[in-house]
Amino acid sequence: MTMRAIPIINAIGCVVLTGFIFYQWNDGIAIQRKLEHSNKVAREEASGRIEAEKRNRRLEADIDGLKASIDSIREASDTATATLAERTGQADALATNLAQTQEQLKTWEEAVKVRDAKITELNSNLVATRRRLDAAVEELKKAGAR
Repeated sequence: MTMRAIPIINAIGCVVLTGFIFYQWNDGIAIQRKLEHSNKVAREEASGRIEAEKRNRRLEADIDGLKASIDSIREASDTATATLAERTGQADALATNLAQTQEQLKTWEEAVKVRDAKITELNSNLVATRRRLDAAVEELKKAGAR
């Protein structure tokens, strides 16, 4: 090799090395961009996961609250059913007592009518006897005055 060829080969080598450095530099920038993008996606996914976990805890708390509400509603329903059955029994007993009382009232009304009729008859007899007695006293007075 000649002396002239060495600087040219050296210059070509420097240009190739510079090209290789630029290639590596661009490749490093591309990798850095991919890494930044991956980190951003990972942060977003972590944030989304945290939000999903929070939402899951809120939903579980809501479910627990709904279960408690359903249990209290069932207890209230059972109590209301028992109270209804008790009151239905009371209403039936009162209806039976009412029917018996109405029958007794009818019997008493009939007895009062019979008693009133008897009193009216006795009163009529008493009035008639009083008239006869008055007539007899009048006749005795007339006979005594003679």
